[in-house]
Amino acid sequence: MQRLDTRKLALASILGALAAASEVIKGPPFDIPFPLRPPGTTISWDLTGVPMMMSLLFSGPIAAVYTCFIGCSIIFLNGNVSGGIFKLVAELVTILAFAALRKGVVVKSVVAVASRVLIMTAVNFYLLQFFYRTPESVVVGTYLLPVAVLNLTQALLNIIPAYIIYSRLGDWWRLRSQETKPLDPASIKT
Repeated sequence: MQRLDTRKLALASILGALAAASEVIKGPPFDIPFPLRPPGTTISWDLTGVPMMMSLLFSGPIAAVYTCFIGCSIIFLNGNVSGGIFKLVAELVTILAFAALRKGVVVKSVVAVASRVLIMTAVNFYLLQFFYRTPESVVVGTYLLPVAVLNLTQALLNIIPAYIIYSRLGDWWRLRSQETKPLDPASIKT
């Protein structure tokens, strides 16, 4: 099992706070209305998932899940329970599918994107009917295709910038983590 040391926990917390802040700030570049959205909806692209993916790449899946819960908690705190559930499930599916494979970044990205689209299509099918009392015919005929396209593009929007940042800073982060050694309790003078 992976350990979550203090440095990883601190990075995950900072990235979670960044994700939460990007959820709070409305308007571009943090919140861009999705052009194919069904009438009466407020779905949009956002940057919330980028810090979550960065947490996965820099610190591993446990830290990424922690970051995801911090980032999505602001949606719940604003009283949007259904939106929080949709966002939490979408981001967790993307993170966990990406982390599950030990292949190259392209294969991991394809699996993460496909997993998000498939799982979120099923989640939207059931939860739109449950939360909003939307008839099944309306969900299938109006919502599922645009939301699938949104999830596909949102997953790519999360993965690509996070991976670019990681490819530039990942080696530095690993070297920096190895340089710092934990304090030996016997060496601390009191």
